[in-house]
Amino acid sequence: MSEYLWTCRPTKILLQLDPDLPNGTYKGRVKIDYEFQDETIEIKIHASRDFQWTSVRLATFYEFNEGCPVYASVESEDYVHDTDSEILTIPLGSILNPENTANGFYIELEWTGPIGPPGSSEGLFAVDETTMEVNLKDGNGHKVFPCYEGGIAAKMWLTVITDERTRVETNMDDAGHEEFEGRVKKNFNKEEELTIEDVYFRITPIIDME
Repeated sequence: MSEYLWTCRPTKILLQLDPDLPNGTYKGRVKIDYEFQDETIEIKIHASRDFQWTSVRLATFYEFNEGCPVYASVESEDYVHDTDSEILTIPLGSILNPENTANGFYIELEWTGPIGPPGSSEGLFAVDETTMEVNLKDGNGHKVFPCYEGGIAAKMWLTVITDERTRVETNMDDAGHEEFEGRVKKNFNKEEELTIEDVYFRITPIIDME
């Protein structure tokens, strides 16, 4: 996917997944911050043909408020998702460059996607009726969330929404948890930059030991 990053690159990825294993689906949301090296008129990103989009937003810097950046976020109405090539193209509406994005730019995407049945090994899949696992290697990353594969590194945060009786096993570091609508947001990050292929997690039930 590096052929789509001649003029910009992702610097920070915030991924949230909300799996519904009994129904075989999950809700996803990802926020990707970009750094621009040259003029850019559109963002291209690899995304599974199975995704159903609920929101595609662009956010550009607006002003500082008490030293903190404020962004103007708008819904994209003319994005194109080519299901043959599995490329999502988001026109920017104007030319962006290093100067007019110096204070930040990001996209925020929300979608629903399928959880593969037991016996699958691609993307996010069920191991059995209570356990899920993710495969982000060998071109499977875009089957979990819109991303850049092929060794593109960025800072990464992961949030998995589960119930209290569920454990998330991952090679990322624990960053705490928070209550969310009667469930739990379990947060993870890593100090160093990661490629998509570096990340692993597995969602399993907590079994009481007598």
